Amino acid sequence: MSTPHTALAMRGIIKSFAGNTVLADVNLSANSGEVLALLGENGAGKSTLMKILAGVHQPDAGEIFIDGKPVKIANPVDSLHHGVAMIYQELSLAPHLTVAENIFLGREPASSLGIINQKAMNEKAAALLQEYGFKLAPKAKVGQLSTAKRQLVEITRAIVEAKRVIVMDEPTSSLTSHEVEDLFRLIRDLKARGLAVIYISHRLEELDEIADQVTILRDGRAVYSGKWGAISTDEVIQHMAGRELKEIFPPRHAKIGEVKLRVSNLNRPPKFTDINFEARAGEVVGIAGLAGAGRTELVEAIYGTQPATSGEINLRGNTIQHSTPHQSVVNGLSLLTEDRKRTGLCLNLSLATNLTLANVKALLTSGMLQTKAETVAATNYIDKLHIRPPSPTKTVGRMSGGNQQKVLLGRWLFAKTQVFLLDEPTRGVDVAARSEIYREVNELAEAGAAIVMVSSDLPELLGMADRILVMRRGRMVAELKAKETTQEEILKYAAVEE
Repeated sequence: MSTPHTALAMRGIIKSFAGNTVLADVNLSANSGEVLALLGENGAGKSTLMKILAGVHQPDAGEIFIDGKPVKIANPVDSLHHGVAMIYQELSLAPHLTVAENIFLGREPASSLGIINQKAMNEKAAALLQEYGFKLAPKAKVGQLSTAKRQLVEITRAIVEAKRVIVMDEPTSSLTSHEVEDLFRLIRDLKARGLAVIYISHRLEELDEIADQVTILRDGRAVYSGKWGAISTDEVIQHMAGRELKEIFPPRHAKIGEVKLRVSNLNRPPKFTDINFEARAGEVVGIAGLAGAGRTELVEAIYGTQPATSGEINLRGNTIQHSTPHQSVVNGLSLLTEDRKRTGLCLNLSLATNLTLANVKALLTSGMLQTKAETVAATNYIDKLHIRPPSPTKTVGRMSGGNQQKVLLGRWLFAKTQVFLLDEPTRGVDVAARSEIYREVNELAEAGAAIVMVSSDLPELLGMADRILVMRRGRMVAELKAKETTQEEILKYAAVEE
């Protein structure tokens, strides 16, 4: 492999929105054949900086150099022309098109008459997916895929597009450990081909395997750049947060009490069959499993989004028949969904409206919404969860991913929930915000709530759960005590047929 040289340099980048400075004189360099880890809390400016590189935003000042030559990137087409491809945290796929059509969108193989050769495109897509180890059907409609599988399509498309630089914004946020291993193998191949990889992640533990350099942003400024491993994880977190985080997984002192949720012989084949488990007051029950194991479908069935075909759900001593999301909320059951933008938030509405949406009746007088009471209620949860910016009138779609996730959690707190179903609760959330969410989960448990947490992040389950239930191919195959098990044991049950 050739000696690394500077493939990308961004110098003196400044960007403001409506008078609010988001990036202040930021410098960033990425070398060919290396991975640059770009770190920072949600709202630090990482995505804005990368969207400038991708041509989505224009900087107010600063320069961009590719292979030492100054370039002007006025739009995403310019970015691709200069060999830059980006995997966005919030996926940018066309849901009505197939996997193959998304991978080759704008670069479809065509005849001399300009007619797209569907057969050739599907064959090329199948070969790529097989090479990368991604188990996807080229003809499958993207809109029908899980979040994890859509992520794999996005990754494949970006690799096809990238010539000099590839930006990966939280690429593992919805992937299982096996899919992460496949991605890391791909990244090593990209490095060997001489590409510069900019890798944004809040999972610091995975960076030891792939990162060569690191740049850390805080409040729109680059506060540290250097070799990966030159400073400790604690120092990385301190640079990110501007403060020391002593406990990512804070201790919990909850007394486990009565059964709040009991699931008996629940079925929705082929997604899951014969599911049985309990969740008690003061307890965090983790659910682990590979993509396609049925975890998301299970919590959706309990909540009533996609009801089970048979079986029984008992909530706080009452058997629930033909549950719907509305009935679940009334009964004190909530679901924090895996995809906050697609199925969780009303992106065009305000922070206050999103926070209070599940319990609007508490704000009504004679059938009229009391806007002052709404603002007071929203402000309470903004302060409690450290949501930023702390403005009840802020449009949720303009907030960072971590703060959006806090809004969803705040919504269910305002709804007086007793049983929480959390599906990937810290997906795309920075380490400081994760710690705040974990602390809030602990407070909920200590107050007597029962929590069921689905997560692909095994350290998260080990750090937060009392018990971990492992699913494989729609069945519950193991129940493990979190303090007495390991990632390896969980994976053994999740992946290996008996």
